[in-house]
Amino acid sequence: MGKSPGTVASQGTVPMVKEAAETESMVFSDPRWVDGNWDLNQFMGKDGKTDWDTVIDAEVNRRAILEKYPAACSNEEPVNFDTGMIPWWAWVKRFHLPEAERLNGRAAMVGYVGCYLIDKATGAGMVQLHDSFLGKLFLGMTLIGVLAIRQVSDIDKFKALFNEATFYDKQWNATWEGVERPSETEE
Repeated sequence: MGKSPGTVASQGTVPMVKEAAETESMVFSDPRWVDGNWDLNQFMGKDGKTDWDTVIDAEVNRRAILEKYPAACSNEEPVNFDTGMIPWWAWVKRFHLPEAERLNGRAAMVGYVGCYLIDKATGAGMVQLHDSFLGKLFLGMTLIGVLAIRQVSDIDKFKALFNEATFYDKQWNATWEGVERPSETEE
């Protein structure tokens, strides 16, 4: 799933927050942050190429620190860094490929178990399942399920949505609890 920001800490290149003497607030400080930009020469790997994962980690940490300890920008210390400086393929490699691999793995596992269960229930082989309504239905349900539920916490989100969607029905039914409804007396 790509490198986590915690890997930066294990490499010993953690950006620091130091207390500013005159303002009594926190100020971001990192030796690789030079003149409002990351010094990419300090992010060179052993192969002589820029390690973009480390640049992304450093920027994530810098933004987390600035979120926790906001600092005003000034013309004296401009921020010239733009995330567009990081090549598109580094972002894809870091964030999109791990997610795609996880989804493909889950779909394969669910599909295999589903094929096995349908094969045992109907006696049809895997190829014949794709020609049947049941096989196509299960394939569609697998695809929708894998895309909709990416993490265990998504199940809780769907439960909360269901509770929210049925809240007014529950409230309406609670108002008639122990009371004879007019529709029940009409015969």
